Amino acid sequence: MEGPSCGEEEDKEGRRWANQTARQSKPLFSLLSLALSMEIAIRKHDVRSPWRIYAVASIIMLCHMLYGSHAAYKSYYEVLGIKETATFEEIFAAYQKLSEPWYKEEENNEQGIHVAVTSIIEVQRAFEILSNEKRRQDYDHFGLDELQETEALAKANKEEVLDAFPLAKHNDFVPIASRTTILNATNFLSALGSDETWFIQLYSLASTGSQSFADTWERIAESLDGVANLGRVELVEIQLARLLAEKNRATGHPFFRHGLPSILAIPPSCKHLNCLVRYTDKMTYENIADWCATSILKLPRILYYSPQSLVTDVIQNAGPDKIKVIGFSKTGERAAPYFRKAAKDYWQYAIFAFVLWREQDAVFWETRFGVESAPALLFLKDPGVQPVVYHGPMNSSSFGGAMEAHKNHVLPQLRSITAEELGCDATGYSRGGKEVLTWYCVILAGKPGIELSQMRAVLRSVQDDLLRDIDSNEDDGTPVTTAAKAFKEKRLSLTWLDGEKQKKYCFFLVHSDDVHETCGPKRYGEADNVPKIFLVRYKRDSGEQEVLKEKKWKNIWDVVQEEQEKLASLLVASYNGTMESQKIMSWISQTIKDGDTQDLPNFKVETPALIPEDTITYKKQAAEFFSDKVQKVYYKSTDLRYGFSDVIRDPKLFQIIIVVAALYLSIYYFRPKTNSNTLNSQEDPLSSPSLSNQSEENSTTDNTSSTLLNPQDTLASTKASADLRKRKEVTT
Repeated sequence: MEGPSCGEEEDKEGRRWANQTARQSKPLFSLLSLALSMEIAIRKHDVRSPWRIYAVASIIMLCHMLYGSHAAYKSYYEVLGIKETATFEEIFAAYQKLSEPWYKEEENNEQGIHVAVTSIIEVQRAFEILSNEKRRQDYDHFGLDELQETEALAKANKEEVLDAFPLAKHNDFVPIASRTTILNATNFLSALGSDETWFIQLYSLASTGSQSFADTWERIAESLDGVANLGRVELVEIQLARLLAEKNRATGHPFFRHGLPSILAIPPSCKHLNCLVRYTDKMTYENIADWCATSILKLPRILYYSPQSLVTDVIQNAGPDKIKVIGFSKTGERAAPYFRKAAKDYWQYAIFAFVLWREQDAVFWETRFGVESAPALLFLKDPGVQPVVYHGPMNSSSFGGAMEAHKNHVLPQLRSITAEELGCDATGYSRGGKEVLTWYCVILAGKPGIELSQMRAVLRSVQDDLLRDIDSNEDDGTPVTTAAKAFKEKRLSLTWLDGEKQKKYCFFLVHSDDVHETCGPKRYGEADNVPKIFLVRYKRDSGEQEVLKEKKWKNIWDVVQEEQEKLASLLVASYNGTMESQKIMSWISQTIKDGDTQDLPNFKVETPALIPEDTITYKKQAAEFFSDKVQKVYYKSTDLRYGFSDVIRDPKLFQIIIVVAALYLSIYYFRPKTNSNTLNSQEDPLSSPSLSNQSEENSTTDNTSSTLLNPQDTLASTKASADLRKRKEVTT
């Protein structure tokens, strides 16, 4: 086996230290606190005797016995008595030599078994680590050791120990298959400077934790598909793994504080290693997926509802403008990240919720919404429209396709985000593309209520008749109607408008005395809501684009003219017949025919802008546990806590504490002794008898003379003399 390089030999001590710190848990802080408390108590009672030295020294020695003895960590090379450059043959020979006495039956006495078992576990662990090339490499570079000694094995007999540690039976590792990107020193730079989020797993084939985590990682990769990029780094990429591993604050050596696998995140536009975020919680799917979605990607949470709260809070109070997307789960786990990503992308189209499936509620879900079992996905659209149900598990691609297909109502709503898509915008184009110069938009305007819902059902039937007319007439060769032909060519769109919310746009379409019955807020005492149907024709000049390209604008009036030229001319026709689908369809066909054949007037007028949707619902769902500032403070405090722990656990630090304590004791207790009377006389001049008597005589003379001058001064001098006598008594 090839030996380590010169630079690697310098890191051997630090790597052993990393392995040691991962296993130590001695109460050093408690013992040091006890020593400090005893020192404070001794100072308080002013104990000046050799017992004080003995007490402090005893506690320091106790710390050394309980903690310092473990500081001298014995590496596996030292356990087997071999060099760090030993070959496999040398390792096996050393193991045979050390394990041979344990196979002799004459040594199987009660005390000998216990001692032998404790020793054989240490030797077995050393051989298991060093005899395998991958495990030895992880141990040398990162101090990794997953073969931990347990109390049960320490109390077992020799045969059980030997069966628990079979020789070289873990040398064959199954490769971990994954669809995530394999990162190395070459392509890692592209991930570091990417505009997308990356989640990276550090693993080793020699790690049993990495092997058992493979299925969980695949689940995480499936739930993050299309949401973030995933990569993995094997520890055979030593330079990259050392770069991404944690660094010990005391020694600077790389190690994995929580073992393998280790997961870290690279936020977007992160170009240095200081912005990496490391996962430190339990290695379960739900915890990791929630950490990725909430802490890193800032995706909204999807709340769970009971059958009663779902009907009242979501279906009834969500409003008529958004569809309802409801997921059914048997386990009650949090929504997958791709589901939460859809909630962020489609918040203007839909509101999202989750329901825990229970058998006692199965009849309710099946009879009312058609949901037979979980997992399932339910889309609730227009009132009176049959719900759309998807049974079975879904992945990112299937869920994304379902959301794109059902993000709008069956009869789409005219909103700020759908106007251009429907072709109902004078500044845009038809659904057929820029080549179509004349197109039409049928708009049902009204205030939300029963009347509007009934009219939406009528207009949906018109849309169904158009689709049915196209399909049936194409099969038998019968020419389709004018409206069906325009609908097939994507020159015709059908939509409805909320006249209460979009009142400016509604007032623009309606020009009548009873406009307030269709548009604006509901008023007390007014007539019933009266929804109305309008057909808007949009038309562009065929040579308009060429003229715009040739013109060179010079002043502000030319800019205004340019903005005017971007508009399509529009003409509004109102329907005044009965609300029957066949009559409405005939009226649409005749109006489109007139608009295509007759020379009708053109008007270029800027239409009022549609009011954009608010973000109240999304903000309510997107509430995070921590804001960005609080999260940065949390990660910084965690980093400082780990750094302090690394420094405290450094064996060199304990030696420094011993030296400082010894210097303190030697300086404080072995300083030259001086006469206490001399020190007292130097500290306070009043302690000298001659000076005290002289001061008292002078003060008496001064008091006598001052009495003749001023009674107040005499009283002050008398009080000062009394204070002087008290100080003298205390000093004596």
